[in-house]
Amino acid sequence: MLTQAIKHSMTSFALVVLVLAAIASALSAPACQTLAPTQQALDLPSGNLTLHDRPFGIVFASNDLAFSAIGGALAVLNTTALEPTLLHLLPFPRDFYDSGDGAGGLAITQDKSTVYVATGQGAVVFDVDKASAGFNNSIIGLLRGTVGTSAIHVTLSANEDLAFVSQEYGSKNATKSRGAIEVFELRRSDNGSLSGDQLGYATLDYALVGTALSADGSLLYGLSELTVEAFKTNTTGGSLSVLDVTTLQTHPAHALLRSVPAGCEPVRVVLSPDGNQVWVSARASNMLLAFDASALATNGTAQDALVARVQVGDAPVGVALVNNGSYVVTADSNRFNKTGAVSGLTFVDVQAALTGTQAFARLPTGLFPREFGVSPDGNKLLVSQYDSFAIQAVDVSHLGNTSYNSTWPSGPKPLPSTGGAGRARASNLLGLDLIHFGGFGQLLTPVLLAGALLVV
Repeated sequence: MLTQAIKHSMTSFALVVLVLAAIASALSAPACQTLAPTQQALDLPSGNLTLHDRPFGIVFASNDLAFSAIGGALAVLNTTALEPTLLHLLPFPRDFYDSGDGAGGLAITQDKSTVYVATGQGAVVFDVDKASAGFNNSIIGLLRGTVGTSAIHVTLSANEDLAFVSQEYGSKNATKSRGAIEVFELRRSDNGSLSGDQLGYATLDYALVGTALSADGSLLYGLSELTVEAFKTNTTGGSLSVLDVTTLQTHPAHALLRSVPAGCEPVRVVLSPDGNQVWVSARASNMLLAFDASALATNGTAQDALVARVQVGDAPVGVALVNNGSYVVTADSNRFNKTGAVSGLTFVDVQAALTGTQAFARLPTGLFPREFGVSPDGNKLLVSQYDSFAIQAVDVSHLGNTSYNSTWPSGPKPLPSTGGAGRARASNLLGLDLIHFGGFGQLLTPVLLAGALLVV
């Protein structure tokens, strides 16, 4: 009997060790952070194009041609050289632009023939060939919504028959000022014009901004800076929402599958090239977050989907992947001009972040770096410097050959990461339903009592 009891206790203890290891490795969404730590400077070739107004979204049509939303117009850029040049400015319809809060993000079709610019009630649609030639008839369609005038981002469905427009502040009446995803069904006529019928909208949390499509096109991710619960309790915390694309087309109001915590003021989202990670910038946490896409797709594991938390610079906004997904870049905006804070671009080694070690360095920029555009060949990164009235071009082709990628430059050393892609999840371990404790790295004491596991 004593031998059996000892064996039982040893087995229980082994289970405890495994369970505690899984719990300790589980990540929680980060809290807000006042000031990001000092970063080592990174030196990469770059140049600037000075503009007359504030640039926002950027997208490439080819290695030599890009577009940016600048004030109330679409800017056509020659990107053949490192430093871009302005070719044309094509104004939006006055009544359409004036109805909203300014131009926002851009989306381009897979064949690079059509550009969508989020603004006002929905989006302005341009023909790429006509726009690149500076033709006045380059606008081929307007998407006019009904639940707001604060369109800030637009994402296209996988087969490009739907457009999902983020209305950041929604409508006072229809959504009670919560953000909304407005859905448009797109139709192309024989003469080349495009129309969009509004199918409805999905109401999410407050201040809805960035959206992205899952790798298989079945899910839409959306970021809200403040959850309804946080708003009610006067606390902080935003959300990453997961919506079903098929339901968005048929019954948009019922498309929300689930939402998970995503730190303080999450604002931008981008997927890894293989679609396995969902990268999110948490602006008021000064963090870059990585979520496991397969976990987000399943309700039972969504709360455990966070696999990495990476310290970046002050108030990160834009997020982009470069060098075939080897590095993820954040636009550290410092948009609220905190004392002691600086703006810049943080370059994070993806594998280091996902496997438990963090390496990051900052490339200086102008004021309020906001959005990114990555060239098709992956060699050039365009950055909209919103408050500097400029677009910065960065040569990232030799990023992997810099000292940043091999020997860390003199100065501050990399910080330990708070995540790892290979970590076990407590909910997957031994089929047990376990309590998840808030706060990463919290000390837990196992107590064996009458064969039961207690965590105190």
